[in-house]
Parts: sequence; structure tokens; C-alpha cells
Amino acid sequence: MKSASAVAWLVLMTGYSGSPVAQGVKSDLLEQCTEAVKAMEGIVDPIAIDFAKASRCLGLVDGFAGAAGYYESKPGAPRSICFPAEGTTVGESVRIVTEYLQGHSERRYDSPTVLIFGAFLTAYPCT
Repeated sequence: MKSASAVAWLVLMTGYSGSPVAQGVKSDLLEQCTEAVKAMEGIVDPIAIDFAKASRCLGLVDGFAGAAGYYESKPGAPRSICFPAEGTTVGESVRIVTEYLQGHSERRYDSPTVLIFGAFLTAYPCT
């Protein structure tokens, strides 16, 4: 019971409001991933990059790709995304997500997970 109270307190203190979809809040994933691309390309002065946003994008994209790749590599698991056999880098994945987000502004209220899933489904369809 003590741990449940601690979790409830943490949720209240951090202001977690659930899914952006449920709240009608625009996803910041495009902004975050744009910062990540700037950091990876090194074109912009590092002082002008919001590394907190860039890190959030990198973590979300890498975490999703890793989990999806792991799950879908299991024998008998249904496959939705067919990543290249040689794999992808985090940089490639972030660029794929960023390009997808730039072309799908109508989905700006979807959760980051749904947006990343959509980007990978588009880039790596199973044929």
C-alpha cells in the first residue's frame, strides 16, 4: 500500500495528465526530434540546441525501435514493422520519425508512441 501511495503522490506532483490524445494536447515530438536532428548534424551552434528535447526524442525513438524489434523477432510473433535485416541506427530512425511528422501534421494530437509506430510502419512495411 505504501508504494501505491508513493506512485499516486509522484503522479500528482509531476503533473502527469495521461495521453496527449485524451487531453487534446499537441504532441511535442516533432519539436523534440527536430532538436535531435540539429544535434546529430552538428550544423547548429550547440548553445542553440535544446538537448533535453533532443534527448527525449532519441530515447522515445530508440526505446520504441528496440522494443518493436525485440518483440517481432520472437518466433510466431505477428509482424507489423519489418526493419531492415542489417538494422538501423538511432540517427536513421530519428530522421524517419522527423520526416513522417513533417508530412503528417494532421496527426499532431496523437501520442508519441502512435506517431513513432506510424513512422516505422510507413518506412518499413512488411510486404
